[in-house]
Amino acid sequence: MLKILSGSDIKNLDRYTIEKQNITSLKLMDRAVNVFLNWYTSNYSSKKSINIFCGVGNNGGDGLQAACILKEKGYKVEIYIVGDSKRFTKECLYHLKNAKNKKIKIVSITNELHSQISNSDVIIDAIIGSGLSRKLNASTSKLVDYINSSNSTIISIDIPTGIPSDSFIKSNFIKANFTLTFQLPKLSFYMPEYSNYIGKIIVLDIGLEKTFIENADGIASFIEERDIKNKMLFRPNNSHKGNFGHGLIIAGSRGMMGACVLALRASLKSGIGLLTCYTAKKGEIIVQTSVPEVMTIVDNEMDAISSFPPLDPYSVVGIGPGIGTSKITINMLEDFFKNVNVPVVIDADAINIIASNKEILNFMPENSVLTPHPKEFKRLVGEYADSYKRIELQKELSKKYKVNILVKGAYSTMTNSSGELFINSTGNPGMATGGSGDVLTGIITGLIGRGYSSFDAMIIGVFIHGYAGDISKGELGEESLMASDLIDNLPKSFKKIID
Repeated sequence: MLKILSGSDIKNLDRYTIEKQNITSLKLMDRAVNVFLNWYTSNYSSKKSINIFCGVGNNGGDGLQAACILKEKGYKVEIYIVGDSKRFTKECLYHLKNAKNKKIKIVSITNELHSQISNSDVIIDAIIGSGLSRKLNASTSKLVDYINSSNSTIISIDIPTGIPSDSFIKSNFIKANFTLTFQLPKLSFYMPEYSNYIGKIIVLDIGLEKTFIENADGIASFIEERDIKNKMLFRPNNSHKGNFGHGLIIAGSRGMMGACVLALRASLKSGIGLLTCYTAKKGEIIVQTSVPEVMTIVDNEMDAISSFPPLDPYSVVGIGPGIGTSKITINMLEDFFKNVNVPVVIDADAINIIASNKEILNFMPENSVLTPHPKEFKRLVGEYADSYKRIELQKELSKKYKVNILVKGAYSTMTNSSGELFINSTGNPGMATGGSGDVLTGIITGLIGRGYSSFDAMIIGVFIHGYAGDISKGELGEESLMASDLIDNLPKSFKKIID
């Protein structure tokens, strides 16, 4: 998994690399700038004019050095200095002197006179890097507005100006088309408040010391395909259905049987050996005709679920899709959690019921999986100011009750029972459609039944779910994507990972 470090550890990583490799900070900047320019010159010709906005710190130094090299390569470059000239770092001053020697046009942005700025095809943002800890001042904020209003392609070095590396600041931000970051991504790249400002993320390896990264605790891990591939189980040749678990899904009520069917189909497509559905009496024919591979047990109530079957036969239970929040279902859920001893995948109305009856949390089996969307998570923990605070609350809840929590959304965040944070890398906006969460519940339930640990089932499930969404997007586009399309593409997702 790709480790994500805190802002302070990123600085320590740079220092450790300089010391361990016996190089200067200027040499490390050389390395970063050259890797950045290898990407830039491979994608943009010298016919494209460039404005480089440089701050007075080392991020600005990167921009100044990039300007010098681009000038040598025949690119049309102008430099705009942003910030207090009394606060230049020595590295930034060094590259400013070189830029002056190369006769590059250099303009200091003063008094918010944006008329000084020429039009350009490309803007390179090197104003403020990842060390930012407070919101932008008024003049820089107005400059950011000016840059964002341009028709230029905006490329940020390391991180868009205004965005911190690992926290939330209510400020103004450069809206980048591309963010070229060094060695490791930043936590803020995956926070929804910044999602419209990061653009396409490109991680550039600049040879920072891997031993430091390996030994650092990190604040999160970014899940990649190779991580999922390494966790996949294989089916022995002498297998039979009893080798792959027996799961129970408690789902559905009058008017919401679609959620039940989606969860069941997704679970079967995720490799479970046997699957039983427990649903309201009204749903029996719907389940038996829609998913004939599933065994069905029905409740005594016609329209809602009021009880549950004996739980001994099952290695996992998925509960919540479409169950509603009627009084009899609330009573059922309270009794269910006092009797279940296997991992439970908890979604939708089951989460809403728990949010209104929080004493149920004390009865959840350890290593269960909760899969709320952000609004459902707020019902569980209360209001919070921003997604950074949400992540902290998510960690606390996981540790307190020894459960895995998956908060769904773009770059879904996951926490294990130790409070460690994991971020998913698959999926797209087309998946923001009714039933998508029911599919995910089914996948994770199926994977636990299949033999994966609850944690592995969670991270594999969310990755495969997003992968199926990405395949569906490639075939159908985003606008017409439906939850059932995700199920149809689960086989392709598993096949691509396993092969």
